Amino acid sequence: MDTGNLIAFIKKFSFGRLIACGILLRIAVAIVDGVFGLQINEIPNFNIFIFAIALAYTIFWMFNKSYSEEDE
Repeated sequence: MDTGNLIAFIKKFSFGRLIACGILLRIAVAIVDGVFGLQINEIPNFNIFIFAIALAYTIFWMFNKSYSEEDE
């Protein structure tokens, strides 16, 4: 992978989507945990699991066929 491909990859990556997805996952987990009393927040490395799921979603979104980047 040369630097041109790496830069194009980084330009497609959306930190805003990563942060928003992480926040929404935390809220969803808190609601489910509150309703059912599952004590999900007590899992070791819980924050890392949430980050990994948000990162996976963001990367899958980058390679989605319907995603089109506007050429400037």
